[in-house]
Amino acid sequence: MLELLMFAFLVFSAVSLYLGYMRLALAFICMTAFFLLCMKITKRVSQSRKSKRRMLLPLSM
Repeated sequence: MLELLMFAFLVFSAVSLYLGYMRLALAFICMTAFFLLCMKITKRVSQSRKSKRRMLLPLSM
């Protein structure tokens, strides 16, 4: 879902650059970078939670 949203923001920024709206294009690019950062942080947090859960399992399992 977020990948599609990021792609849409990049397309909108390209169209707005083509039409001459610099501030709007910059806003779309900044939002895309923000969403990319949020996705990376969320992925790292979920991976660390998974690894913590694996470490808590008893060795007999």
